[in-house]
Amino acid sequence: MSRTKRYETVRLFGLIPLIVSLDMAVKLIVTRFFMGTKLLLFGGIIGFKPHINREQMGINMELSRLGMSISNEANIVVNILILITVGALLWRLNYKRIYGKPFAVGSAIGIASCICSLYDKIIWGGSPDYIYLLNKYIIDLKDIGLVTGSLICVITFFKTERDRKKTGK
Repeated sequence: MSRTKRYETVRLFGLIPLIVSLDMAVKLIVTRFFMGTKLLLFGGIIGFKPHINREQMGINMELSRLGMSISNEANIVVNILILITVGALLWRLNYKRIYGKPFAVGSAIGIASCICSLYDKIIWGGSPDYIYLLNKYIIDLKDIGLVTGSLICVITFFKTERDRKKTGK
């Protein structure tokens, strides 16, 4: 990767503080002024229903199916370890490989969303979710960012590798 492309990757990772700040600002406004508000549209398919999700945080959702759970403090430690591991991997892939801007943008969105998840657990003891979907889920920007960033990275990775095999590089 050329020096210019490396600089672009570093610059794109500068999006992380902006994304984290936006997510935290929205959550601060929602928790301060709109807790208890409920606005459901189209029969509950989509809506606004703020709630601090403490029961089904990340790994606890899966562990609860087994009749187990972990404390918020342990969940914070697990999140830090995941963030360090995934962040280092994405940084390395962006720094050394030629996956381009879409991969770097997806990585920045994903890492920022992981940081937001960690802040949620530290600041609110759970995730302030507010977007109501499909009469079942309550999510927030961080959740959308995690899915979007992951999809961008996976699609870009496989597309690039497929193109490399075709060209023989």
